[in-house]
Amino acid sequence: MEEFNYIEDTALPLELNFALLKDKALTYIQRNNKGTWTNLNQSDPGVTILDQLCYALTELGYCNNFPIKDVLTNKEGKLKVKNQFYLPENILTTSPLSIDDFRKFVIDNTKNIANVQISPVKTSINASEAVYKTSILIDRTIDKTKKIEVTNYKKVKKKNTEGKDVEEVIEEKGVKTLSDIILDNTFFILNKCRNLGELFLFPTILNPVEYSIKGNLELANGADLNTVLIAIEKAINNYVYPKLLQKGYEEIKKEELTTNEIFNGPKLKNGWISDDNMQAKRNRIQVYEITEIIKNVEGVVSITDVVFLVDEVTKYEVKCDEDEILVFVFLPKIDGLESNLKVNLKGRYINTTIKTSSLKEFSFLEESYGQICKVSRVRLAPNLPEGKYRDISSYFSIQNTFPDAYKVGVKGVSANASDFEIAQSRQLKGYLTLFDQVLTNQFMQLSNIGGLFSFENAVTGNPTDREQFYSVKTAYEKHHLKYPVPYISFSPTYYYQSLYKEVPHIRPLLKNFQKHDFVYGLFPFEEGDNGWAKYQIDPYNSYIWGLLSFMEDETVNLERRNNLLDNLLARHGESPSVIDIIIEGTVYSGNSQKDKVILKSLYLQNLGLLSYYRMKAYDYIGAMPLKKICEGGNLNIQKTKKNKIFEFKKIRKLIKGKREEWLQGNQKDFIFNTVKVNEEQRITENDFINFSAVELKINLLFALNTYYQDYLIDHVDFCAYWLITQRKGFLCIETNLLKESADFEIIITEKDNEKKLKKITNKIVIKDNADHQSSLKYNDVLLIEYLLKKKDGLAKVKDRYNVEIINSIYIKEDFKVIESTPFLCSVNAFWNDTLMHLSNSFFNNSLIFIFPDFFVDKNKCGKKDKKNRSFKISDFKNRFNFFLENDLPVQVVPENYFVNNGMLKKLIVAYSNWYNSLRFNQNEKKIYNPKLKKNAEELVKLIVELNTNKRC
Repeated sequence: MEEFNYIEDTALPLELNFALLKDKALTYIQRNNKGTWTNLNQSDPGVTILDQLCYALTELGYCNNFPIKDVLTNKEGKLKVKNQFYLPENILTTSPLSIDDFRKFVIDNTKNIANVQISPVKTSINASEAVYKTSILIDRTIDKTKKIEVTNYKKVKKKNTEGKDVEEVIEEKGVKTLSDIILDNTFFILNKCRNLGELFLFPTILNPVEYSIKGNLELANGADLNTVLIAIEKAINNYVYPKLLQKGYEEIKKEELTTNEIFNGPKLKNGWISDDNMQAKRNRIQVYEITEIIKNVEGVVSITDVVFLVDEVTKYEVKCDEDEILVFVFLPKIDGLESNLKVNLKGRYINTTIKTSSLKEFSFLEESYGQICKVSRVRLAPNLPEGKYRDISSYFSIQNTFPDAYKVGVKGVSANASDFEIAQSRQLKGYLTLFDQVLTNQFMQLSNIGGLFSFENAVTGNPTDREQFYSVKTAYEKHHLKYPVPYISFSPTYYYQSLYKEVPHIRPLLKNFQKHDFVYGLFPFEEGDNGWAKYQIDPYNSYIWGLLSFMEDETVNLERRNNLLDNLLARHGESPSVIDIIIEGTVYSGNSQKDKVILKSLYLQNLGLLSYYRMKAYDYIGAMPLKKICEGGNLNIQKTKKNKIFEFKKIRKLIKGKREEWLQGNQKDFIFNTVKVNEEQRITENDFINFSAVELKINLLFALNTYYQDYLIDHVDFCAYWLITQRKGFLCIETNLLKESADFEIIITEKDNEKKLKKITNKIVIKDNADHQSSLKYNDVLLIEYLLKKKDGLAKVKDRYNVEIINSIYIKEDFKVIESTPFLCSVNAFWNDTLMHLSNSFFNNSLIFIFPDFFVDKNKCGKKDKKNRSFKISDFKNRFNFFLENDLPVQVVPENYFVNNGMLKKLIVAYSNWYNSLRFNQNEKKIYNPKLKKNAEELVKLIVELNTNKRC
């Protein structure tokens, strides 16, 4: 078939239509010239000028229609994405929020786990708390009982030769099973993605409840028995607890899922998991279900007379508890024994004395190979679009397109031209250069559309000349500039560039063009162009400085930039009006409009991570340790006069070195240092290990770093210095972690006999074939409640815990009914000598914020704050509470305290000790620190004191 190519005769859009542009211009001239322009023929110079301008406008229109991917492609052919867009796999995903999210995250990040079950703990004791229990199904291809040697390093105190106590690190060898290591890793992973107000109990392994399958299996002709049996086993296992299949982007897109559905959940490294694949474990299965599964296996003709066997007892329905998993076997456990499954091929029963170990090994190898091949080729996100670099900022002057008779092009006037002719040429060139400047600025604006809509505030409106300025500088000259802040301005929204090279013979038209034409000693200046070259790279020559002053009106720029940032915030689902309320009064520069632009820009630059980790708590196991409040020791040293002087000198020396830097502020040569502040406020992935998302967001939006620096310029306050360098300016305490740090006792009674009380304080631990007792932890409290809800619950509790009868008087209101049981219980938490009932108001607030009182005491703010700053201290509480209402999850209840310096010192010491005790001991390979309870007690006492004082 012959193919014909043709161009459709359709009307061009106005920006590309030369004739239409010219007609509109002539119509406008005729309507407004009031008879002064009588000749509109082609020969008229004015019409010739109009022609050149219309042609130039069509060039601008042509560039304006480039695809946005071309506009944003740089010289290297790379699409500019950073601070322009957030990729879908980064902005649409979130750290785990739902139970399915946590399951996906654990499967993706933990080796040797086939599936994981996570469920909320339903408790009558503390119904408002989000506590989750986790049970894992270990991959059947590994030996979970395998012993692995681990090395621990322990600090011990010994006497040296002089009789003094010294610390020595000793090495201890230990052994862990592979299943223990998997459980530890799972616990670490869950805490890594834990959300505010949530707790994960230490995970357990799903206990197998095994049943044999008996029946008559008929195979198809040519079917391989080993292959069929492996396929049956896989099908049954997948039915009991469907395996979570991870797929690449292209593969999962074939399921007709939307982009939002694909990226709904956490970022995964090995492939996405669709929500339809997130099926629950089956705890009840009937014979007909297994029959249907086996029938659908390739190579099976039929399966009849299926029953379940356990201890030679026939069953037609089997079930298990939540912490168990059903396992069906049809192969003998010992090699050489006959299977309960009778296999028929072509009407004859065949030998089913199968070597079980070999069959399982083949199955494991096949499954592992399939997983390796699949993961190695997965692609997780769509490819970036590829654009073409267009060099839009390059400009060709309209003066080059005029006929030679006009004497404005490259040839210009002749060498023997009269002064009058030269004057005529320059007069016209001056007139045309105004058009050239407007047009080249428009091309520059289009070329920098990425900078205009960037999350980062631009640092120059003239990137071309700035680049040229630095290109001729040596490394030394770049750091020792003759001119301050060349071509630098704060967040320009209009872009422009010079016409030094674009307009021929422009030099005489520019103001003070002879500024650099001078004589050195006896050597006369040569008309060469040394002075002209210096003029062009002078960022403060009359032409370029005048252009900058004309183009950059700060008031206009700030208003335009603020509107652009509001648009970008709204596009990312953030309310500009809410952000405005929160940041009102937050100070960076002293100009409220500029401060809004700075803070919104910083927020957008960090929005990708803040959005992803929006509800995340800090990883108390993996966080970095906090430094001591004072070099060489704590502030709770004995307050002798000598110690006070020693302490003050240390504080003064430490802060003095920073004061000079703080006095410089965030400005460089009177222009806000955008690059420096962007770098200082950049949030990284590691920050979310050491801080919760809400802490990082508070520090950013309330500009606490700047406020603390201004305060410390006028005050020698090491508590303030410690807070801003170690904890983003305040203490944030999750009371559920304090609860985790406690020991517990439980008093239970029955509804029919409330005077008979039973006390549970210890659990029985079997170690080295002997019974040992250990104190109750919070997970034990929840487990005891769970056991009491079962049949013969009290007996099950006695099997695991020490239960004793007591004769004490307890207030009736302290007891809570355990739903669906005849029992009531009363729970006390205690940290050594500090005892507290679980219903105490202390536990009502799940998140505690502690600030220094200079945030609400005007007499304590710095001189700079009083005179020059617009930080509305009296309004801080209102703005902070508004922020918490909008940002915290509904189940998290906050409480704020503003404390004096004396109390703050005690709190910092107690908080640091407790915080460091929560961490995983890398040397000793221990999760729980023996000092945790004591350190938690000190912090609890101080918080209770704060609460008491506040209520008084």
